[in-house]
Amino acid sequence: MSINLENTSMTDKDIEKLANKIADIIFKRQEEYDAQFQIDMEKMSQQDIIYTYTTSSTMDIVSDLESQLKDSIEKEDYKQAAIIAAKIKELKNK
Repeated sequence: MSINLENTSMTDKDIEKLANKIADIIFKRQEEYDAQFQIDMEKMSQQDIIYTYTTSSTMDIVSDLESQLKDSIEKEDYKQAAIIAAKIKELKNK
């Protein structure tokens, strides 16, 4: 492959074409990664391997629950407050 150094400017159409090709490659690779991830997860589940992950830290969740607990108490919804308090206790004991 040779590059003509005299004509190195790209038109908007050329840039868009290149961007679309790059995006296609990225999406194709992501589909392959997703498919492999699915296969790996199925293998793990067949082997009784438990994989857990969290998107929020436990402290963030506890903080949110404590806010909900305060609201429930203010609304005198003691049944809901008891449920929330139990969740908080469970998370803090982990």
